Amino acid sequence: MPFATLDDLAAACRALPAGDADAAAAVRERQGLLTKPPGSLGELEDVVAWLATWQRRPMPRLERVEILVFAGNHGITAQGVSPYPPDVTAQMVANFAHGGAAINQLAKNAGATLTVTPLDLDKPTADFSLVPAMTEAEFLAAIEAGYAAVSPDAATPANSARQRSQP
Repeated sequence: MPFATLDDLAAACRALPAGDADAAAAVRERQGLLTKPPGSLGELEDVVAWLATWQRRPMPRLERVEILVFAGNHGITAQGVSPYPPDVTAQMVANFAHGGAAINQLAKNAGATLTVTPLDLDKPTADFSLVPAMTEAEFLAAIEAGYAAVSPDAATPANSARQRSQP
């Protein structure tokens, strides 16, 4: 496991290379030249600037798109806050696997790879209204599942940041 402790995770986050602020500035400058009201694309404009920062290029692009969905059950459902019981999660995961969910169609239309990872569906997190939802070990295991699910070549050229930050 790359992160044995929360300190290991924090250290890896602090060790990430700085992005390219000039690339983000170029994206924002270009946005100002387009024939549209300023800010009319809402948060999409911020996402593109963020992507430019991490790809280190003023015209970011998505060459290979992966959609990662992690499914789990929440202990807070015991409080009646969810319209669905926990067993529906497994049914939803099965629906994803058979291509029957909206995310399947979005991925297909985007030419994206979709991966659905069930996270211990038989064991929901604790009810966070009563106790912490996860122990440190459970949290780190969930982080590890996410970390392991990302293909090393998923982001180009930004994947170099991930490779350099591995402990």
